[in-house]
Amino acid sequence: MSEPLSSTLARLEERIAEARLDRAEILDVRALSARTALTEGEIRALLGEEARPVADDIEGRIRRRVRTLHETRLAASGRKRGEVCKEIADALSISPEWARQLLLGKKMPNVPDLTALAAFFGVEQGTGFFTDPAPIALNRELRRLLADLGGAEGGAEEGPLVRFATRHGVVTLALRGRQLTPRKQEALAVMLEGLLSGGEETDR
Repeated sequence: MSEPLSSTLARLEERIAEARLDRAEILDVRALSARTALTEGEIRALLGEEARPVADDIEGRIRRRVRTLHETRLAASGRKRGEVCKEIADALSISPEWARQLLLGKKMPNVPDLTALAAFFGVEQGTGFFTDPAPIALNRELRRLLADLGGAEGGAEEGPLVRFATRHGVVTLALRGRQLTPRKQEALAVMLEGLLSGGEETDR
């Protein structure tokens, strides 16, 4: 049984403090909303930044998350709303108008439609992505963040820079100041790989 949200958040806060990371960057409400389809208000409430969580019911939860997921993916892809709507209509074997109503959160999808939507958007949790209570959904994402920061139970996975150093026989790798987030480590590792590759080409 996984630990509750409060415990995960406490361990994450501890890890952020230990690594001198930017809390606002790690617990970015907008980014968490994009990855969980929870509203920013729900996330702020669960993180203790607002006094009371928003009212919740299973039907409203599902319709809200379908809408939020669709809007997030649409903004990220830059595609036209009508184009995506038609693709979903074809995938669900429903009319474009019904698909539009589903994506706007105005209609409640049935179980087969919800399963098809999860597959269409490629969410790992399947229908649970839409149906899990907000604390469970956020806890799942925070546990993933904790693992990325090397604070998961059972030991941390090597970060991008450690893997880079191992591949190239680097004995010492000293980073001054605040520790980098996994995303920034990955970007730095890619840049260093590029520099080394360029040097190898020059030597030939």
